[in-house]
Amino acid sequence: MDRTAVERYRLYLFGRMAMGVAHEVDNQLSVILGFSELIQIAAGNEQKVRDGAGKILAAGERTGAIIRNYSRYVRPHPPARKAFSPGEMVREILTFARYDLVRNNVTLSAPTGAHAGLLHGDRSDLALALLALLFNGSEAMGAGGGELRLSVENAGGGWEFTVSDGGTGIPAGLEEKVFEEGFTTRGGSYHAGMGLPVARHLVGEAGGTLSLRNGQGGGCLATIRFPAGLPG
Repeated sequence: MDRTAVERYRLYLFGRMAMGVAHEVDNQLSVILGFSELIQIAAGNEQKVRDGAGKILAAGERTGAIIRNYSRYVRPHPPARKAFSPGEMVREILTFARYDLVRNNVTLSAPTGAHAGLLHGDRSDLALALLALLFNGSEAMGAGGGELRLSVENAGGGWEFTVSDGGTGIPAGLEEKVFEEGFTTRGGSYHAGMGLPVARHLVGEAGGTLSLRNGQGGGCLATIRFPAGLPG
């Protein structure tokens, strides 16, 4: 796969989440504005001034972090292998993705605790692969939405990321064809048929594997695996 195709898909996917980023920024700015007004009203009360100023500072820092993280993940770049925290990366990208998923009637179940350990690879590329799986799962469930689950496991130095959806699963005989660029069982999206090919390409480039299988009770499970001992 040509790297240009990867970066084109990256820009499309992060562009899709722009509303989610704006939503998050607006939430934080409302805190800044609200407590700025409180400081003006309660200027004579020292404790309230301190408390309000602290909340303004915290909201401002949060706003800055959202913008910085978004910029880091959306920026086109050549692949670069570095040690990073997958748990931290997952928390950051879910900040961007959650609004779009909820807007499409998707309930997201994701890890809330910290995951110890580091993974050597391209942080932004793995983020793009996971986002592709999340949105692919969302689209598989259609307009009615449903439950989407993301699990992260670190065992013996190896990492496993699984996205499971409540859709209809993969039609028989299409298990490999769904990884072909441009192939899709759904219409309507300009870049339909790019998510799974991009995800598999990026995961393979980093030394991992991406596999799909139908769940016993329906839906599809997409699993990314990275073995222990990947070079730095």
